Amino acid sequence: MAFIRKIKKGNSTYLVKVESYRQDGKVKQRVLEYLGKEENGKAVRKRQTKDYNISKVTQFLDSFVIKDVSDKIGLSKMLNKIYKPIMTLILSHMIEKISIYKIPVWLQRTDILNILKLKKITSNELYNALTELSQIDFDSIQMSINSFFRKLEDDNKSAVLDITDTYFNGSKANWKSRRGKDGKYNKLIQIALAVSFTSGFPIMHKVYEGNTSNVKIFEDMINDLKVLGYESIIIDRGMCSKKNIKNIQDYEFKSILGMRLTTVIGRDYLSKISRDEIFTKQCRVQLKATNVYIKSFDYMDGKLIAVFNPNIEVAKKEKEMDIVKKNKLSKYAGYSLIYTNTTLDEIEVVRKYFEKDIVERSFKKLKNPISLQPLRLSNLEHIKSHIKVCYLAYCIYSYIEYKVKALKISATEALYELNGGYKVYLEDKKSNKVIEKVVTLSKKQEQILSSLNVVYNF
Repeated sequence: MAFIRKIKKGNSTYLVKVESYRQDGKVKQRVLEYLGKEENGKAVRKRQTKDYNISKVTQFLDSFVIKDVSDKIGLSKMLNKIYKPIMTLILSHMIEKISIYKIPVWLQRTDILNILKLKKITSNELYNALTELSQIDFDSIQMSINSFFRKLEDDNKSAVLDITDTYFNGSKANWKSRRGKDGKYNKLIQIALAVSFTSGFPIMHKVYEGNTSNVKIFEDMINDLKVLGYESIIIDRGMCSKKNIKNIQDYEFKSILGMRLTTVIGRDYLSKISRDEIFTKQCRVQLKATNVYIKSFDYMDGKLIAVFNPNIEVAKKEKEMDIVKKNKLSKYAGYSLIYTNTTLDEIEVVRKYFEKDIVERSFKKLKNPISLQPLRLSNLEHIKSHIKVCYLAYCIYSYIEYKVKALKISATEALYELNGGYKVYLEDKKSNKVIEKVVTLSKKQEQILSSLNVVYNF
């Protein structure tokens, strides 16, 4: 009777098919067939390159890693039956920035269908997934994601909040056109994003009509942040008002808030400051890239800190030299205002405020690497779902960024490196069987996989 025998040679194990026979009264074995070298419990037959045809080459490693990270975050359980089509959209945004109707063709150049265990997917199925995403309880998904990320950092009580906007076509959205930050007029949708102060991890996002004031958006967001257990918040100017300072106090938030110079409060306090008084060594605060000068006043159970940056003053005044109609606030060029009710000293408050650019960097990641660009979807629910897809992509991006920080690279650089990891499909000329082979990984790719704790057997 034939059976499989393992033969060890050095660190390798080879498999052969043998049968027993008796000769001169002794039991011996006859080799019937060489099965190959054992790898991961399977026999891999060594063949010459000429024995195979290359049937297909697919982009593999970046998709494999993004899928693995999504599993770590738990997106498959959160999204349930729409996970695979939504994950397809997430992958397309993070890797290629491609239109939905082009995705099915693009997938043929990648290993995504194989990774997601899909035979095929159509653009109609992707649009249907956007519709279903608009109907599920996304707040609970954000809370689950937030719970996952809060376990990764010690300071998980401080949030940074900012607002951005993007244009959309939205022929079915009865919204008025509005002037955007770039001066153009079109239909706008606003996205409020809250991230953790330390690592920029996603906390939550909300979508608002373009003409909703930032002050109103803040009133809405602060309640949700309180429910999530956050205790301190940093926001940029535009969202701060006297009413919102009162709301912060009622919620017992510790806060660092930027205030507009155009407010009555701002003009009243800035008019009390002499340039010679603030522009002194005693008032100087050293930041990472420049020096600023500060003076504080007691205000609403906290402090109102005037910050003067002479470099900005010069830049603004030079810009205004050729302008006929002068800005009424030009005499306050270089000034900014910060309100705080924290126990931190004034210097630490100023430093924390000017280090809050983590949320601005987060928006860049949301808008650039994962393609939150002017939207060409006409259905408003699809537009909101598209933003959710971008938010989920940002969650994955944030985790990668956090994990590869030790390698001194960004998530963008890590994904670019992984982009060169391909899978080759080889067809045996004799048996027509197809085997899969991942191109040998570079040292950098192996380091990235190790940092992300990605388990692989290829």
